[in-house]
Amino acid sequence: METEFQPRAGTDSRRGRRTDLTGLRALAIVALLLTGAGIGFVPGGFVGIDVFFVISGFLVTGSLVGEWRRTGRISLLGFYARRVRRLLPTAALVLAASLMLTLFCLPRGRWAETGWDVLASGLSVLNWRLADQNAAAFVPDAATSILAHYWALGVTGQVLLVWPVLLLGIAGWAVRHRARDVRGPLLLTVGLVAVCSFAWSVQRTAGDPERAFLGTTTRLWELALGAALALLGARLTGLSHRLGTVLGWAGAAAVVGAVLVMRPGSGFPGYLALLPALGTAAIIASGAAGGRAAAGDSTAGEGSARPGTAGGGPHRILASRPLQAVGAHCYPLYLWYWPLLVAAHARFGELRPAAGAVVLGGAALLAFLTHRYVETPIRDGRRYAWSPSQVLRAGGLLPAAAVLGGLLFQLTVWPPVQPTPRSAAASASARFTPTPTPATPTAPGAAVLGRSPRDSRAGVPVDRVRSITPNPQDAAQDLPDVYRHDCFPAASGENARGCVYGDRTSTHTVVLAGDGHAASWVPALQSIAEAKRWRLVTYLNPNCPFLKLPLDARDERTVATCARWYDNVHAELIGPERPKLLLTTSSRYPMRRGGQALTGADADEALAEGMRRTWSGLTAARIPTVVLRDVPILGTNSGMCVSANPKRLTRCVTGRSAALATGAGAAQAAAVDKLDRVSLLDLNGAICPARECAPVIGGVLVYRDSQHLTATYARTLTPRLRGALDRILRSAQ
Repeated sequence: METEFQPRAGTDSRRGRRTDLTGLRALAIVALLLTGAGIGFVPGGFVGIDVFFVISGFLVTGSLVGEWRRTGRISLLGFYARRVRRLLPTAALVLAASLMLTLFCLPRGRWAETGWDVLASGLSVLNWRLADQNAAAFVPDAATSILAHYWALGVTGQVLLVWPVLLLGIAGWAVRHRARDVRGPLLLTVGLVAVCSFAWSVQRTAGDPERAFLGTTTRLWELALGAALALLGARLTGLSHRLGTVLGWAGAAAVVGAVLVMRPGSGFPGYLALLPALGTAAIIASGAAGGRAAAGDSTAGEGSARPGTAGGGPHRILASRPLQAVGAHCYPLYLWYWPLLVAAHARFGELRPAAGAVVLGGAALLAFLTHRYVETPIRDGRRYAWSPSQVLRAGGLLPAAAVLGGLLFQLTVWPPVQPTPRSAAASASARFTPTPTPATPTAPGAAVLGRSPRDSRAGVPVDRVRSITPNPQDAAQDLPDVYRHDCFPAASGENARGCVYGDRTSTHTVVLAGDGHAASWVPALQSIAEAKRWRLVTYLNPNCPFLKLPLDARDERTVATCARWYDNVHAELIGPERPKLLLTTSSRYPMRRGGQALTGADADEALAEGMRRTWSGLTAARIPTVVLRDVPILGTNSGMCVSANPKRLTRCVTGRSAALATGAGAAQAAAVDKLDRVSLLDLNGAICPARECAPVIGGVLVYRDSQHLTATYARTLTPRLRGALDRILRSAQ
């Protein structure tokens, strides 16, 4: 988690150890565990990570500055060797154990994902992998990565790789320019890093909170805050006893308040992260007040007061023996608790608080054994006498083993998916006719709902069904033909590349344009096109809606690519072969105005207005337009959840109102409401007909993930889609 995650409990003043920080780490890890297991009223336990980041920056920087003051130099080899000795053996052990838990507890469809996660964890880049997937790293459940908590190790690993080099470079520059004290230039540098990182965190949180939560650049300011406290060490020791006491209790109140108030999805980190971060900083500062030594300060020698234990602040509580014992084991405890909870969720379904407590008890036992038989012997045993270069050579084998293990896991337990070769005729804007996959659903799916799906008992979630098609473990591969035919590219592109299905010679052309949500309707539209002898042309692009919108994407290149793609497709539509009908839909996209990300009602209004402007322009160009209302968005990966809970399917439901509110459907309805020549086609009554969205209807798995229909279920919607389109076409005549 961080380089000084678990200093020895009960250390003495002669070594200048901060027992109050050990106790603070203990409280942070307890909050994390309680939130993860769903125990107690601690929804914001995830802010414990922020506490760790600030403490890590303080201790690491204090150690480096202290070494500089004592010796006039910083040994990079020694620094990295200490980090390797403290962190990598335990991390590698838990990675190996997580692979075993995956084999025995997680569904087969999760194995390949875990292999890649192990590889990314070994390279300390899992946080970026999870950010690209918009993965959740708040609370473990059956659908989350078994290694998602390694994101924090990735952040600290990346920072600590460059942090000592940065400090050494600034200190060397200050010496060459005859600076009186190197701390001044260092403090200025750290302050600039903190301000820039915090500003970036606020900006990213507004438009992309998942990436902001997991990003290194958006979390760097918390480590820099701790570093600034270490550089201010001498000044902090001069704070009065009374001020130190006030700071200590104020900081404790801020951290506890964050744990009790913060909730996932509340706009965190952003400005809200200031509460736990500044609270931690106040506790650190108060622990050094009244003449007590700051960590890493060379003045903390014999005769110093025991750090963090004197005074009237919370430091006596934090230095208590129970908290010291927990704090001494918090690093292995952090590594063990998440895999065990994910494995238990996957094996037994949603855990009751009592079951969660049992799992945490197992994590505590493993943490104790790991601390005693792995951490302590490696840190204090014969290997401690190795030279830094020997430690680094030996330690380098551990991430290499993780990378190799992740790759071997892929090759040995998961059959590789053979890529579909690109068609030679599939040039930038060419249209070609792929061979469709003949597929007749082996289960009725939406057909069991009858004429009134909302009144049908067949759409009400149940715990067990006789059979499920497709196999939930293979749900991720139940894709529309456009994926197999390379008509839905792996990455966003700007070319208007169309694929033709149905009767290629027909003069009745129907176009489907949009993103992955539009692609989900291809199986049903294929069947309709073949039956009605339509010429179906698809223009599909991942992460790009067929809308002219001011998107707030992660990078400007994506925004520009999507804009050019829309223009190119629009040019095709208004060409000589205008379609008889345009079908379109998309997921919900973040918006911006004046360079600022929009949230709440402003974002909803801007999205609806952009849709209205786009569709009115299409109808003005004599292109009849039908909007397929966006599907309900589930709160969990349905394929993974059903695979993990085949006998308790009700654990995989999502409330209908929440699922409908999450997607773009409301904005689509608001936009169409003010347009005369645009129709809204809503089949969500046959996708989520009851108060809760059933994961399986008519023996068919409805979703392959949290927001894309399985190709099998989409195909069972064919009669309903055909009937709705017939009514729209008749009314337009």
